[in-house]
Parts: sequence; structure tokens; C-alpha cells
Amino acid sequence: MILIISDEYDISTAIVIDWLSYFQVDWLRINDSDECELSVIDSKTFIKLKNNIIDIDKIEAVWYRRGFISIGEFRKIELPQFKSYLSHNRGVLHEYLQYKLSDKRHINSFSKANVNKLIVNDIAREIGLNIPESYINNKLLGQKKYKKTITKPITPGFLGSINDIKIDSYTKLLEKDRVKSFSTSLIQEYIEKKFEIRTFYLLGKCWSMAILSQADSKTQIDFRRYNNDIPNRTVPFRLPESIEKMIDILMKRISLESGSIDFLYSTDNNFYFLEVNPVGQFDMVSFPCNYHLEKEIALHLMNEYETEK
Repeated sequence: MILIISDEYDISTAIVIDWLSYFQVDWLRINDSDECELSVIDSKTFIKLKNNIIDIDKIEAVWYRRGFISIGEFRKIELPQFKSYLSHNRGVLHEYLQYKLSDKRHINSFSKANVNKLIVNDIAREIGLNIPESYINNKLLGQKKYKKTITKPITPGFLGSINDIKIDSYTKLLEKDRVKSFSTSLIQEYIEKKFEIRTFYLLGKCWSMAILSQADSKTQIDFRRYNNDIPNRTVPFRLPESIEKMIDILMKRISLESGSIDFLYSTDNNFYFLEVNPVGQFDMVSFPCNYHLEKEIALHLMNEYETEK
């Protein structure tokens, strides 16, 4: 059986499951909205999900797509002291579940749902990837050296709503006459680009797509500010072999089997590494480029490999 941990709205998960079903492989999907129970009987560990009881020994592979497994007591308790106690209990159970699953064949894990961008940048630079010159500060020190700088979140970024207003975070060009101070942020030299590149990495192999975002003022700084009226053109792309080898080294150094990686190709013909997202979207690369990445993931989970060696 293959265990898949995801959220209920992730379309890519559903497509991978379609492939597993096509290959007649047993699977179990647990979404972060599901309520699960964990029990240990005579040294055997079981997960109870709705009417199903799963013996962990029967699980052969785990794909951590995103989210978490909500496990433990779900009774409503009003006393803050008991809430804290039960929360700690759930944490211990979740940690034990991670431990029991750690020896399975896997693609990513709970502990690597997020990576430290600053550490990743240091490692990427160490192995030879180009990184835009960076600062971590709450002042525009870099403005004296560069004509333009951009800012991006140190963490994965804020996504939520305040007073029913949806708020998301993007890479933004800093304008020194408008911004005087701000919370500690990652500030980088602005690199003029010809296009951006989204790469999906899976166990040693890369699939890339060029995103022609530079001509549109809305997507010029960050293609994720999608222009739904006039979408950016995207085309299959192949990174130089030397960069693909460095990606493989990087992903192994940060213990990721899979992830979405962003690059830009500059007007002076250099590739610049931007970031790694362990749980990033890959359907946006799979479908336009006809890569069938969902099938690749299913085959890896089954321990069958279709990729070129």
C-alpha cells in the first residue's frame, strides 16, 4: 500500500492517485482535514481513518505532498491548561508516526515541508550556483550599491485574509522614496531577466519550463502575479547539464527527494538560482510541457522507473 499525505484541494494528488489506480496499486490518501487515530497493540501500529484501520507494516511507500496528519483527541475542551496538554499529546503522537514511517520508501517528509531559504541560498552558492547578491535587514542599505533591489519573504510567505481582504506575498521591487522601514526581510539585487524557469526535481531528474514573463508589467518582477487575461507564454526548456547536476547535489544536501525550483535567465546570459519549494505546484509544468509528472511520481512510488538514465 502507498500512503499519500496531502490536502483535499490538491489536484496533482488526485491525478497521481488516478495513475496508481490504473496500475492497480492500493493507496490511502490522508488529507489535513481528516481526523485520524493512532493505536499501538502488541508492538503493531495502526492508523484509524473513518471506517478504515491500516496496519503501518502494510505501507510500502509514503508520498508527503503537503499538509499534515491530524491525529489524537478531538474532543472540545474549554480549559486552556487541558488544551495545551492535549496539544502536546498530539505532537508526541505525530512525532511517533513520523518515526514509524521514516523507514519506508518515501518522497519527501513532514520535517521537510519547509526549508530555510537562507541556509539553502548558502548551500546553493557553495556548490556553484549564481545567487543575486543578498542582504537581510530592515533598511535599504543595498540601494546605495544597486539601482534596483527587490524584497521577498524569508519564510514561505504570508497567505491569508484580514477583514475579508485576501492577502498574499510576492517578490516586490523596493522603491526607496516610498519605503522608509520594514520588518527584517530578504533584500536582493534586482536582475534584469530574459525569462524565468520553473524546474520540477524528482529523485535525480529535472523537468524545466521557461516562462516568458518579462514583457508583461504585471509579471515582470514575479510571474506568480498571474495575468489571467493575457497569460505568459510557457515552453519546455532544458537547463544545462552542469546546472542540473548542481540541483541534484543541492537537493541531496537539504534531504529533499522532490521540489519545485525557480531560476531566472538574465539579460547578460547567466542563470540565477532563486528558491526551492518542497510543496510547490508542479502541474503548471506537467500539463503545458506534456511531461506527465504525475505518472512519474506514481511509478517512483511503485518502485518502477520510466525516466531516462
